[in-house]
Amino acid sequence: MATTLMPLDPAVSPQRVSRVLTISASLLPEEVVAARRARRTRGWVIVVVLLVTCLLGAWFVQVQRDTEAADEQLTEASAEVADLQRAQRQYAEVVDVKHDTTVLSEQLKKVMAKDLDWAALLDRLRNTGETAGVTVTGIDGTLNAADSTSVTGTLPSTNTSTAIGSLTVVGTGPDKRAVATYVDALVKQSVLANPYVTNVTTSDDEVTWTLKVDITQAALCGRFGDKCATGGK
Repeated sequence: MATTLMPLDPAVSPQRVSRVLTISASLLPEEVVAARRARRTRGWVIVVVLLVTCLLGAWFVQVQRDTEAADEQLTEASAEVADLQRAQRQYAEVVDVKHDTTVLSEQLKKVMAKDLDWAALLDRLRNTGETAGVTVTGIDGTLNAADSTSVTGTLPSTNTSTAIGSLTVVGTGPDKRAVATYVDALVKQSVLANPYVTNVTTSDDEVTWTLKVDITQAALCGRFGDKCATGGK
């Protein structure tokens, strides 16, 4: 048997001759495809619902545990407070004394609001005299009545504070200049006002003098009132 070889068509290569065309077509009805898609969608929905339900269940369990723990802590705290209240009854007298002390201090502040520290005032007069070169030998002081009006309140004053009393100071000094220096030093004191000399007697080696000075409201101080001033104006 003879075989005749035909020449290959140059337009057709061996690759094209052996190539199989990849052509596909879905022959399933649309109803079947839609049913399959619906089943897949329902499956995913069920999975998501189950997952959310599990998460909610876990969250509920955790909240329940936290609530129980908070209730236990509240119970323990309430029991501790009750124990402390029972223990505090042992110190009821101490608490009462402390309360009474506080009330007494407040009452003393009101009663002693117009307290005058005479010792500090007299020491200030003497110390100021020593600084000025004079010696204070006597002091006589009086306070104004509660319902009286000070005369210095309507006259020119060396201090803007209200006068509450007056002092008569007697002393000695080397000369009148020392007495004048003492008066100038008194003017600078916030607790004093309007110092003026009423009498000066000159002897051989010293002078004897007398002056009057007002006590201002700034001198009202003490333990239960305002703090006492420590300096001048």
